[in-house]
Amino acid sequence: MKSTDMILDVTSATGLTQQIHIAATLHLPEGMDAPPEQLVFAVHGGGYTRGYWNPAFADPSYSFARWFTAQGKAVLAIDMLGMGDSSKPEPESDLSGAIIAAAHAEALRQVVAQWSGPVSVTGVGHSMGGMMIIAQAAAHPTLNRVAVLGWANEPMILGDTDVASLQADLIPSGYLATPRQPMRRLFYADDVPLALIEADEAHASATPVTMGRDALTPGIVHEAAASIAVPVLVVQSVIDTSPAPAKELAYFSASQSVELDLLDGAAHCQNFASTRADHWARLDDWINRMS
Repeated sequence: MKSTDMILDVTSATGLTQQIHIAATLHLPEGMDAPPEQLVFAVHGGGYTRGYWNPAFADPSYSFARWFTAQGKAVLAIDMLGMGDSSKPEPESDLSGAIIAAAHAEALRQVVAQWSGPVSVTGVGHSMGGMMIIAQAAAHPTLNRVAVLGWANEPMILGDTDVASLQADLIPSGYLATPRQPMRRLFYADDVPLALIEADEAHASATPVTMGRDALTPGIVHEAAASIAVPVLVVQSVIDTSPAPAKELAYFSASQSVELDLLDGAAHCQNFASTRADHWARLDDWINRMS
């Protein structure tokens, strides 16, 4: 796998007066003469960074990016606006879900504009990133298909905490640490090694309050989900955010194809599950069938 880090200036897409950039890493298959025709645009969840898709602290078998590039696909992983190495605008209250989605769409546009041949893009969003990939697909319809991993349009289950408790902890503006301890039972299945959990938690990122508030607002992307016309894959683990995974499909009422994949042996953070390779293979199969 060949990986290239980049900083993408997306100021013009945000309407903000300060300079705004998105940090990204483009992972390409090793030894290819030209970029592949399939690109996976990967958006992490709250409290994470683009490292979720290629964790430096874990062995290579935990790398989503390495697995997909081995299948001949490219993976573009970004740090969401306000997280990781991307810009953290001040005041944070200047942000909105629409601005964040626009920044992400512009980052993708810039990378695709440099492609030397045709490219088909699959938007993959995990957890809060699922919310944002829905918002992006609706407002900036350039994605060819959308995979929503671990995001629930149904009222969410949140491990040892709940929506009301997290809402009570929100401040008016700023950047918040994700409360990881109450999330362990949701994030990781029992067979995930403790050392891996602790390393994952040590690499956590702060999250913009704007994004946290949106994620805790019931129905926040229902209208956006209903406008997506491209194929959609909904992925929920046996331990995850939706109390009724089968009901998730109805929210994507305009899509030509909506499928549900339920993962055994996995909790919310599927990339750390012992069944992660099966999850990736099923996602890859869906991409190939919908291409």
